[in-house]
Amino acid sequence: MSFNIKNLLLAGLFLALFLFIGNKMGKAGLSFGEVVGFEFSFFTKSTEATVANWQTATVASGQAKLPAFQSSTRLDFLYIIGYVFLGVFLARVAAGEKRLGTARRIAVLLVVAGLCDVVENLQILQIIEGNYGLRPMVMSVCAAVKFGLLAVSLGWAVVLFAKR
Repeated sequence: MSFNIKNLLLAGLFLALFLFIGNKMGKAGLSFGEVVGFEFSFFTKSTEATVANWQTATVASGQAKLPAFQSSTRLDFLYIIGYVFLGVFLARVAAGEKRLGTARRIAVLLVVAGLCDVVENLQILQIIEGNYGLRPMVMSVCAAVKFGLLAVSLGWAVVLFAKR
């Protein structure tokens, strides 16, 4: 089996996981904008206000937003695995066999982004339980680093693919 076929098959496997978990998270009823807005709340006061609002607000299914957000955050741990490995195998395809060192560097960025996402999720779960402290700031910094690294990784892979 060729290098590209093997990596595309593995990417397909992780794409399926990514889409399946993403669909389950979408059914929780929170919009991407609401979640990202929360992740970038930075300060305890705004985070507390959102949590208080979500305790009484509901999603389309009638479930309170806060438990829906908690469920979605727990699912996000699996989602992280999906997007990190999907990105790794797509970077390998974009780089080709001759530039695997570059694909490895992209993979490192993706793993660090995934680790930032894990720390962010742990902060979210603690915040939902009422433990604030510096958690909103840590959550927001991790979100910023995560999205930045994902953007750099994607851009780098696109450039690699264009140069093939």
